Amino acid sequence: MFNPLKMAGDLKNIEKMLKPALEKFMNESGFAKQEEIEEIKARLDKIESMIKDLKN
Repeated sequence: MFNPLKMAGDLKNIEKMLKPALEKFMNESGFAKQEEIEEIKARLDKIESMIKDLKN
């Protein structure tokens, strides 16, 4: 017999198993989070402005 409550529990267990594996894959495969990209862009802008100031 089909039991939707058991199926929902199974899906949660599958999610618990897959989430760490997916996070590990994302970290090791070179993907970056948007926040990290924005931080790097801000640092790059700051460094570029410092170089321009040194040239003047």
